[in-house]
Amino acid sequence: MPVTTKAPLGATTTNRKWYLDVNTGSAVLPVWVGVFGITSFTPTVNGNMQDDSDFDSEGWGSQTNTQNAWENAGTVRRGVTTSDPTAYDPGQELLRAAGGNTGVANSVPIRWYEMEPSGPRVESYEGDAAVSWTEDGGDTTALSTASFVLAGQGARKQVAHPTAA
Repeated sequence: MPVTTKAPLGATTTNRKWYLDVNTGSAVLPVWVGVFGITSFTPTVNGNMQDDSDFDSEGWGSQTNTQNAWENAGTVRRGVTTSDPTAYDPGQELLRAAGGNTGVANSVPIRWYEMEPSGPRVESYEGDAAVSWTEDGGDTTALSTASFVLAGQGARKQVAHPTAA
């Protein structure tokens, strides 16, 4: 039997590695605007598992994935820009505005990728997403935050990392 070579891991990466951008241009001429103030970010891919067991499986169940769906969920700290104390972050505002719409106006093209300082630049994705935006509220001592869910519309595409060029 072949022996597996094992090597210890090095430094651990943090969840702060994720950057999120929204495309305000077109598919042909993209103009990427960053979403800043992210305090949590959870990218997921969920499979639709279906039972494909049969009488020949000798009492063991079997499942197969018939469809994938992706989504990115997170929280942003609401804050004004340093250049204009009356304006919120432009990337956040694009998501907030889309979240108040339905149909085509609720869909935004996004990309998300790893950017931890001195860390890997492996994962980089793009896709269209339906936007859900909710102000979190809280008591008088709470910071203003909002939660978002970006539900994938079609395939999540792995793309060249933005820093590859």
